[in-house]
Amino acid sequence: MQTGAAQRRSVPAASPIAWPPGVSDKAVFSIGKVVERIKSEFPTISVSKLRFLEEQGIVSPARTASGYRKYSAADIERVRYCLTRQRDSFMPLRVIRENLAQLDAGRSLEEVQTEPKAARLVASEGQLVASSAPDGTLTTRELLDLSGISTEELDTFVQAGLVSPDLSGRFSARSHQIVKLASILVEQGIPPRQLRFLKTSALRLLDLVERAASPVNYRATPVAKARHLSETRELSEAAAQMFLQMVRVSAEKLN
Repeated sequence: MQTGAAQRRSVPAASPIAWPPGVSDKAVFSIGKVVERIKSEFPTISVSKLRFLEEQGIVSPARTASGYRKYSAADIERVRYCLTRQRDSFMPLRVIRENLAQLDAGRSLEEVQTEPKAARLVASEGQLVASSAPDGTLTTRELLDLSGISTEELDTFVQAGLVSPDLSGRFSARSHQIVKLASILVEQGIPPRQLRFLKTSALRLLDLVERAASPVNYRATPVAKARHLSETRELSEAAAQMFLQMVRVSAEKLN
């Protein structure tokens, strides 16, 4: 079966079923030029990343007689679409590939990007999640529908300790974000078991900020307990943001 990018190559550039429509299909850009053109939008893009997207069927650049890759303006837009969906929606490559195939078949961006509702939408700490429970927790089915991963992938993440259901079998409201991000990292070649250190680091960080928050004991008043919980959450968010910025600084040094 041909991928969406391969299908686009099999029809004339002006064909209405090719996506994106009205964009040149003439292969004129080297892989290095593609990186240069989108680097400002996606700072972590690299030659190896573009090669990986080719392997995953997101884009299919032409080849010169010497074997060098040549990309068209349409190829670049497909790469932009992929990277944007990964960055903004944590969308797995499998779903992005399916979306591109639907776009090539003539569906509109609005149709493709409309995500199905697994249940009614509820708010959980400022985040909208699809859940049938008042507290925003998710059933396995809701988590699968919301994240777009398979049952096998979820089982792998549970076994690796990245997410876990409670005694009633429901998952935290934030679990869908964790499994979406984990899916992206796994697609890049990082085994789930190696992501376990992120969970361990998070628990160690929580222990650190809990001890820094106002002390509380078993005889503390409800007000004192609420203050302790609020300070712990505030410090946890600050620590998480600090960690994120440190990762970004380190990534910038890779250039």
